[in-house]
Amino acid sequence: MPVRLTDTAIAKAAREAADLGVRREMADAQCPGLRIRCSPAGLRTWALACRDGAGRMRRFVLGQYPVLGIAEARDEARTLLHRVKQGGADPVADKRRVRAEAEAAKAGVGTLAAVLDAYGAKAGANLKSWPASRKRVELVFAALLRRPVATVTVGDMQMAADGYPSAMSAAFAVRTIRPALRWAAAPGRGYVPADLASVRPPVGATRRKRVLAREELATILPVLRASTRPYAAAMLFMLMTLARREEVGRARWRDVSLTGATWTIPVTKNGEPHVVPLPRQAVALLQAIRPARAKPADLIFCTATGAALLNWDRETKAIQAASGTDGWHRHDLRRTGATMLGEMGELPDIIEAALNHVAIRSALAATYNRARYRPAVAAALQRLADALDGIAAGGAEIPPLHRPA
Repeated sequence: MPVRLTDTAIAKAAREAADLGVRREMADAQCPGLRIRCSPAGLRTWALACRDGAGRMRRFVLGQYPVLGIAEARDEARTLLHRVKQGGADPVADKRRVRAEAEAAKAGVGTLAAVLDAYGAKAGANLKSWPASRKRVELVFAALLRRPVATVTVGDMQMAADGYPSAMSAAFAVRTIRPALRWAAAPGRGYVPADLASVRPPVGATRRKRVLAREELATILPVLRASTRPYAAAMLFMLMTLARREEVGRARWRDVSLTGATWTIPVTKNGEPHVVPLPRQAVALLQAIRPARAKPADLIFCTATGAALLNWDRETKAIQAASGTDGWHRHDLRRTGATMLGEMGELPDIIEAALNHVAIRSALAATYNRARYRPAVAAALQRLADALDGIAAGGAEIPPLHRPA
């Protein structure tokens, strides 16, 4: 029979349970369903006994007395009773689910990292940029990768992106992960909540127009040439070949013919292989950095352990500090080289071919004209390398190829 529970009544029931060696349970007269069970060992446990929305009798543990006082136990019991009756809540099932998610997370199952793995094996497998792009995602969202994805909110994602030191890197990571999250949230898949893909980049995407001035190159080039860091050699190689950073970062010794002065990029942004004619200075650079026991599959530009170069932001800032420059990005080297060729009077078609753009002059022309002007590109890149030598040496302006009539 329900009684009005008080500290005195609970203490008496606890003594009886200890003296008789049996459990004593009392129901509270002021809160329907609230009970306290006293064990012979001295435990005093609050519980709510009630029927759920399906009419089944259920018992939900609320906590221990006196950590949970009488008034607090009544409040929790009333709140839980309303949730069970009206909203179909099931605290027992919720606890089991949380435990299961935690155990799965320890094994790497059901986490944000597992979602990225699944995307990379499916839709991401068709994207050449995915492996490198995922590394940026892992840097920005590192704190969320091992969490059960069911516990990750769009607010968590936004806070990680907004709080990352480099806003541009965070924006790139957001633009990279959103397609993966939309794929994971698609009907029939439902790995993540649909709103998770609504995370926004901390800054908007802008088309860069930065071109390094001759005076900047005059201070940057000596730093790149004097440095023993692989990043410096890679940037110098980018500038002389007009290649993309990702292409240079993936270059392997098997792709290079030093005798033939060519570098073959097996897979490029436009989906086709590209043969880059190397100027003499680029060949000399490769000869200087090639290890005595280099294997064909080894990366050309790598760390001391042979790993890929990943700390581009840090190394770029170090080079900027050493050269007294700022505000430029790795891709600006490619734009600068192309601009220099244009200023020297090189034909637009040759510059486009050197940049390995998919369409030279127009998409229709590219369909019929499959020539890539390799001899002319080779001559243009050699002129570019010679011009860079002149700038680094403080020489006179390089005369244009086509003088005005």
